[in-house]
Amino acid sequence: MTQSEFVNLPIESTTELAEQKFQYMDLKALGLQSSDFQEVMAVRKELQDMSHNTVAEYGKNIASKTSSYTDELLNLVQNKDLDTTGQKLNQVVQVAQQLNTSSILNKKKSSGFIGGLLSKFKGAKQNFDAHFNTTKEQIDALVTEIESSQSGLKARVGTLDKMFEGVQDEYKQLGIHIAAGRIREQELQHEIAELTALPQDQSTTQKIYDLNHLTNNLEKRVSDLEVLQQSAMQTLPMIRIIQSNNLMLVDKFYAIKNITLPAWKNQISLAISLNEQKNSVQLANTIDDATNELLRRNADLLHQNSVDTAKANQRSVIDIETLEHVQNTLINTVNDVIQIQKEGMQKRTEATTRLKALQQNLNHLVIENAGSGKQSSSS
Repeated sequence: MTQSEFVNLPIESTTELAEQKFQYMDLKALGLQSSDFQEVMAVRKELQDMSHNTVAEYGKNIASKTSSYTDELLNLVQNKDLDTTGQKLNQVVQVAQQLNTSSILNKKKSSGFIGGLLSKFKGAKQNFDAHFNTTKEQIDALVTEIESSQSGLKARVGTLDKMFEGVQDEYKQLGIHIAAGRIREQELQHEIAELTALPQDQSTTQKIYDLNHLTNNLEKRVSDLEVLQQSAMQTLPMIRIIQSNNLMLVDKFYAIKNITLPAWKNQISLAISLNEQKNSVQLANTIDDATNELLRRNADLLHQNSVDTAKANQRSVIDIETLEHVQNTLINTVNDVIQIQKEGMQKRTEATTRLKALQQNLNHLVIENAGSGKQSSSS
């Protein structure tokens, strides 16, 4: 049966053959039902007059719409609102952590002992209260900003529902175009087989070649549409996952706003009272420690002064040790002087004896010299 013969068949016969081919397809895999046959036949009319342009543009609109949905989906995945919401939640945590309850114990310089303690207590409390109020304002401001992002996330869930429905429709339209393309492809193959059975001439051979080329192009185009349909099928769970993530973020923020933050504020308020108690205990202990230290030091000083006073009162004008030292020194002085005098007298006596000996020796020498001179002169 040639193409012209197929076209010239009664409409009922043509439709019946096409419906048989349609029912043989895996309709479930294409996302179709038997009731979709009329839509398939309506799309098949696009391939009635076969040409290269007809095949190249077949299903182009569906591919464009599917691509637009994919781009929009990627934009949602990369949407800055999601990152912004996460950043705001992290900022809430950071601001709360910045409120260091131990700051109430920070030391401050002041004059006076008791006055310094009281001033430190009062100043630290005022500083802590101011810090707490500032932190509370920051948390409230961040909550307001996150509520705005939260509203955007909830609104986007509705947008994703519409996108889901649109992708489902695109999935079905792709299935219809695939089914119509396969029906037309089988018709062309049937026509090629009939032409091949005829006596061959130049015209018939060229017609067979052209039909083969168009059939191959159509098969390639239908294959591309199958890939797009698979991509659309993968897009559907992606949309649901993003919706689920949005809803989880919304629910998480509800929990933070309605449970976590009130608990934080209550605990921070309790921290003020607890730190006031802690500082008061520290103040009382410091005063008691100072009092005990003062009493101990005064008692020790009293004991030391009393002992020193009693010792001074019982002490003689001149210590016996001093008198003994003076007397012993005098005795030693007298003894030393007498000894020195004795030694001097003894030395002088010895010197006198030695002087006499020297004098005698000198006289004897003079006398001897005088006698020897007389003898020389008489000769």
